[in-house]
Amino acid sequence: MGSIFEAHSFAILAHAGQIDKGGQPYIRHLERVANASVVRAGHAKSVDRLPIDPMEVMQAAVLHDVLEDTPTTPVGLRAEGFSEPVIAMVRLLTKSPEPMPYDARMTRLIGKGHLGAILIKMSDTEDNLSPDRTLPDGAAQRERYATAFERLKAAAIALGYTGA
Repeated sequence: MGSIFEAHSFAILAHAGQIDKGGQPYIRHLERVANASVVRAGHAKSVDRLPIDPMEVMQAAVLHDVLEDTPTTPVGLRAEGFSEPVIAMVRLLTKSPEPMPYDARMTRLIGKGHLGAILIKMSDTEDNLSPDRTLPDGAAQRERYATAFERLKAAAIALGYTGA
């Protein structure tokens, strides 16, 4: 089974040279998402007593864009030793090949009812709302992310999560 260190190392190499919307190395976004996700998953496990593995959530969070933004495949993740639960979350968080509106992607993700993936997407969306990550004229983008965050939060609460 892969570790947090291995997931982080893999993400650093896979996303090498990629820059985010704010001009920062893309790995910084992945690190922020992973850190926020493990806090949420830790709350779900220790406070809400939900069946979730915070370390698997953290691994999936740092890898959440690897299938979408790099040549990596699920087979490649498996070959690197990442567990099926981690790969499943990464796949749930990856855009499908066919074009789909953002709100439909959120509906699809929420419909899967996978708390770990929902918590990661909450953390991703929250990070995307950061002024450092949104474009100066991105009012529509901010509104889209804010609406998605509220939907994801409601979905997490419906699954028993109280840390929203």
